[in-house]
Amino acid sequence: MKTIRTSDGKWLQIDPKTDPWIFKTPHSTVRASLDYRQGEDLYIRKLPDGRQYYYLVTWTDWQRESKEAYRTLSEEEVKKFLLEKSQSAGKIGLDPDISDRIERYFPGLLKRRR
Repeated sequence: MKTIRTSDGKWLQIDPKTDPWIFKTPHSTVRASLDYRQGEDLYIRKLPDGRQYYYLVTWTDWQRESKEAYRTLSEEEVKKFLLEKSQSAGKIGLDPDISDRIERYFPGLLKRRR
């Protein structure tokens, strides 16, 4: 569990191991692969009072060192992020599991883009 500061100045406890993810970049276990040595993972944190926060984990793995940075995003920033990721996937498209998760949290978002 980690504590980060939200964009509205509050402290938020997050746990990427248990918080539901919406978008994840594959983490390569093969050291020869350069494709996924950096990435961004998007999570949602739901609080008991009903509020929810989206947060982004930007990570890099380079020569056996890992670094992570955390920041919260507004719902509009999340939608923009997801649309950009969808567009950059091109004709191959997003992994079906990721598309399903996006549809669960943002119904119709990817369909409006087409």
